[in-house]
Amino acid sequence: MARRGRIRMILEAAALVAALLGGAWLVFRGTLYHPSAGASAAHAAEDPRVDEAIVVAVAGDVVRLSPNGGTSTLAAGQRLRAADSVRTGRGGRTDLQIGARSRLTIAEGTQLTVREITEKVHRFKLTRGRIAVDYQADGARLLRIESADGGAVAETQGARFGVLSTGTAVAIAPETGAVSLSSHGTTIEVAAGTQSIASGAKPPSGAEPIPARLLLKVADATAVQEREGLCAEVEGTAPSGAEVLVDGAPAAVAEDGRFRVRVPAAKDKASVVVTVRDAGGRETTKTVPCGAGGSVARIQDFAIRWRKKGP
Repeated sequence: MARRGRIRMILEAAALVAALLGGAWLVFRGTLYHPSAGASAAHAAEDPRVDEAIVVAVAGDVVRLSPNGGTSTLAAGQRLRAADSVRTGRGGRTDLQIGARSRLTIAEGTQLTVREITEKVHRFKLTRGRIAVDYQADGARLLRIESADGGAVAETQGARFGVLSTGTAVAIAPETGAVSLSSHGTTIEVAAGTQSIASGAKPPSGAEPIPARLLLKVADATAVQEREGLCAEVEGTAPSGAEVLVDGAPAAVAEDGRFRVRVPAAKDKASVVVTVRDAGGRETTKTVPCGAGGSVARIQDFAIRWRKKGP
């Protein structure tokens, strides 16, 4: 009996000690110890809160390029993160929403990559083609559009403007607000209604009015021996900073604006479509017929007046 009493006393004492230790732990945890504080800070440093570029509209041929090189059809509602790219084909176009109130419209024949989207900066790389930007001011946040090699950079905190990259030149043309264009250690502030161009190894040009006309020269192959397997030869001169598309494919444009493209013949191919566009979104298209028989076509000169297409 005495032995049972001793065991009971020991058990009651152990229970009391456990209760006291448990209470002390609860007080310590509630007042001094915060296990989630360090973990939360480390997590926040590793994964800062970011926005996403949301696809809000898609038309025509548009694909998404993942960081690992995979491709998939782009669809409205998809979300793009850093290192994702968008590429538009002939007739393709898509709109991206960034932040709460800003939008990028990606025109046909364009490749754009998301570089960084955070609370401080929206950063993109324009490899080639044209985008129209409607960027609304949001505190000190900055929009940054870089050329393919990073040599030219357009920046703004709020403006409506177009950016065009030909692969060798970058042009910007603000519609409202102001945009800075930097290249080779020089920065130009470009106001609405003007454009600036960063070409090759040169600093940006001074802001100038956008040219109103384009003189285009079009001809068939110039000799019978060259005509075999050739549909047409398209040549001409484009304004500085403008882009030329031949049958939807970008043409190489020299620094002085000259271009020359030999288009192969193909079954049922009767003509070539030549499009010229600038950073402001002005665009014109000309259809060039393929050569026929053994005659040599004469070069025709004609002036084209710009018309506004899209944003």
